[in-house]
Amino acid sequence: MGEPRQRCHAPPGHVVDTRAHGSGPRLSSAAVAEAGRHEAAVEKRASPGGVLAVLLFAGLAVAAVVTIVYRQNQGTSAPAKANTVVMAQIAFNPKTLTAAKGSEVTFENKDVTVHNVTADDPKVASGTIAPGKSFRLVVQQSFDYRCTIHPGMDAKVVLAG
Repeated sequence: MGEPRQRCHAPPGHVVDTRAHGSGPRLSSAAVAEAGRHEAAVEKRASPGGVLAVLLFAGLAVAAVVTIVYRQNQGTSAPAKANTVVMAQIAFNPKTLTAAKGSEVTFENKDVTVHNVTADDPKVASGTIAPGKSFRLVVQQSFDYRCTIHPGMDAKVVLAG
């Protein structure tokens, strides 16, 4: 029988010294240098799928930040009409409304969830106000009110003069 064959990892087209030296086949120095350059080039290439995934996640992160900033700015503008309180971003805007005694105050829900307007003195109970709906109230005195659905969502109406 002949000598056992050993696997050679030389790049195609390179000379391999197969003389017996006790440690198996040997690559010529040119073959070793070429193999090293080939491996370095392979290691530096990024997979197209990985690059696309990173770009996709970066785009989603930017879109999320833009959406958050846009929505926060929607709820911070002053109400369009006098004597109007806007419910948006889980807050009443303005936080303090000044109105004349006997005037009508409108509470508009421009949020994506339901709210209510509740006060103890005077007794005010709007019931649930769905998004896009409103509640009207004629004010006779100053009062603090809140949304009992969302803790921390409170404001007040102050009478002018």
